[in-house]
Amino acid sequence: MKNKWLIIIGILIIVGGIGYYFWQRNKSSQVCGITNCHGLDITCGDNSKQFCDMMYKLGDNCRQFATCGNVNGKCQQIQNEKFNTCKSCAQKCEQKNTNNPEKAFECESTCYN
Repeated sequence: MKNKWLIIIGILIIVGGIGYYFWQRNKSSQVCGITNCHGLDITCGDNSKQFCDMMYKLGDNCRQFATCGNVNGKCQQIQNEKFNTCKSCAQKCEQKNTNNPEKAFECESTCYN
């Protein structure tokens, strides 16, 4: 009788281990990436955008410095100085040229060089 319970517990441990392995494998196969296409507000998630339209929004070039990654099991934006500096510059360009989009874009082109 004692051996029967040991066998059952052993089988449960093995089945649980296999289930956990496949759950982790599926979880790690999800891609953490940027989920929106335009602007300076970056959103991250497991279903990153594969294709974006050709529309351009002020600050889009700063997005080349933005990255997402898993931190403590959560997909989120990884802060970095290059993106933050570019974002701040683009926001200042927008504020200084609120009534002149052409000047705002011209100013913004200096933010990521």
